[in-house]
Amino acid sequence: MVEEVLDGLLSGADQAMVNAFTSGFRVTQVQTAISKSLPDPTATAAALESAQVVALGILVREQLQPAQFEAVYRPFASILPGPTYRAPAPIDQQIAAFLRMLPTLKGDVEAEVAAVARSLSQPARAATPGAAGGVPVIAAPTGLDPSANYTAAWKQVIATANQVGRTQAFRAMQDSAEQAAPHDGLGIVGFAGVAAGAIFMRDALPVEKVLLLYEPFASAFPYENLA
Repeated sequence: MVEEVLDGLLSGADQAMVNAFTSGFRVTQVQTAISKSLPDPTATAAALESAQVVALGILVREQLQPAQFEAVYRPFASILPGPTYRAPAPIDQQIAAFLRMLPTLKGDVEAEVAAVARSLSQPARAATPGAAGGVPVIAAPTGLDPSANYTAAWKQVIATANQVGRTQAFRAMQDSAEQAAPHDGLGIVGFAGVAAGAIFMRDALPVEKVLLLYEPFASAFPYENLA
């Protein structure tokens, strides 16, 4: 995992720099800045943790493989383009690359795609008392439910396609991706159609919606590398 690689590299990094982004005044500055955009304390805490990981990734960037650094930096890539940022390829090229890569999904990589897809399709369970006095199941905080956000983003894509008169072409893109995806029972076919549909509507959507809908495939084919 990238997190384990990062931990190993940080042991040899400048400790003062590591401390600056994990404790003290610098953390307070970042937390204050984040809280202005995210008033929800839970969301602020999650964003702060993500920002710390990104900062530490930048600190050891020269020792990371490019793909590893992209994975670390990705949460902020649509807000603050990273050091290796390049403009995305034209939409048709991105879709063509995605369709070309889908049939190559196999083994552990495909299993990871399927696992992420399942997590995005399963609503968070409501908090319920644990059986026989066990630990209660904690529901995801409001606003941080991946399944709800994924579903809402997809509904926005469909509505936008209808509004701009692209429904027929939009459905054709979905069908092409679903046909190209492996049909081996792991359940990624429909998610491939969703990802392709999001790419097709990229120019009419906030980029964070596109990235969310593409998320199951992000580890296999990073969105930034579709060209």
